[in-house]
Amino acid sequence: EIPAGADTNSYMKKRGFGEASTLGGEAGDLIVVFKVLPHKIFKRKNFGLYVELPISFKTACLGGKVKVPLIDDTFEYNIPEGTQSGKTFFVRGKGIKTNRGIGDLYIKTIVEVPSKPTRAQKKLLEDLEKETDIKQCSQMRQYKDNIEAMYGKNPYTK
Repeated sequence: EIPAGADTNSYMKKRGFGEASTLGGEAGDLIVVFKVLPHKIFKRKNFGLYVELPISFKTACLGGKVKVPLIDDTFEYNIPEGTQSGKTFFVRGKGIKTNRGIGDLYIKTIVEVPSKPTRAQKKLLEDLEKETDIKQCSQMRQYKDNIEAMYGKNPYTK
């Protein structure tokens, strides 16, 4: 049986399951060294699990509930309003289970932008941008302030 939480280069020893001695003594020990293959969804660091979670632009702006994968199931997680792409959320006790405890889960959001928006979607986005105040976008505001301080120009005007 493989122990819970086994990781690459961890090992287990089975006494008496190795080769027999050439001089007729007892069989030696079998040492099994583990190699954990990459997973399609999870990355692992010690007992922590990391997952990249694609979310829609709407969910990033308005918030909402999403299903997040675990090793053996999913759970519902509430994405807060105004979540930026790349934001990482921490969930205690949802990582790798071992005989020494349970690791944590790290959820990194990736805001998915439509690659080929329709005309109607483009019009809605143009209208949204006209209604959006740069004060609502902290990173854009900071960038604008820095560019204006350095060059005296607003990078967001034509």
